[in-house]
Amino acid sequence: MLLALDTSAERGSLALFDGEQLIGETWLDAGERHAASLLVCLDRLLASCERPLAQVDRIALSIGPGSFTGLRIGLASALGLAFGTDRLLVPVPTLAALATQAGVGAGSIAPILDARRFEVYAGLYRTDGNALRDDSCGSIADFLSSLPAEGPIAFLGGGVEPHRAAIAASLGARAEFLPAAAGCLRASSVGRLGLRLDAAGAALAPERVELRYLRRAEAEAKRLALHPSIGPIP
Repeated sequence: MLLALDTSAERGSLALFDGEQLIGETWLDAGERHAASLLVCLDRLLASCERPLAQVDRIALSIGPGSFTGLRIGLASALGLAFGTDRLLVPVPTLAALATQAGVGAGSIAPILDARRFEVYAGLYRTDGNALRDDSCGSIADFLSSLPAEGPIAFLGGGVEPHRAAIAASLGARAEFLPAAAGCLRASSVGRLGLRLDAAGAALAPERVELRYLRRAEAEAKRLALHPSIGPIP
């Protein structure tokens, strides 16, 4: 079985797959995105599916970009669940999983998340989660200027609405705004993409998994600004 975890946004979620079949999914309560709540939620999910944790042999994990704290909690929880077992982790890029929620029939997909400091995390994908360009962190203007000059682009994610006017002004009728519900990442989407990545050989030993921050945490950025000669923390 495969367990999927997402803690990249305000609300975390978990999903359980038996083969390719989704057999259960649950959300953490708002404000409960921490390790203890995640494990309690996992216990409820396993109980509702009537499956023991021992049957889980893969863990698909949303690796970012997203909330620094949330991502670290997700990785720490996955590492704890894998410790002392033969479980492998399947790292799943957050924006790639979000792009798969656009639905079939869409053209290019632009998942956008709020990165704060007047910046966004953004990417350009096909609906199967395959990237058309590297994910980035920067201003919405920089992202929009990098998009193809032709063809429709569907936008989704929590970072879209604050920049809706700028997107519409830049792309006009080429911009399609997907419903807000499609832009809320689900662990089941992380799991489905994780299953495909696992089949392609992307599963890793837990100690090899790295988070995809795209930019340094605010505390480290301030430290480097004050003491540039020290260099980044490894």
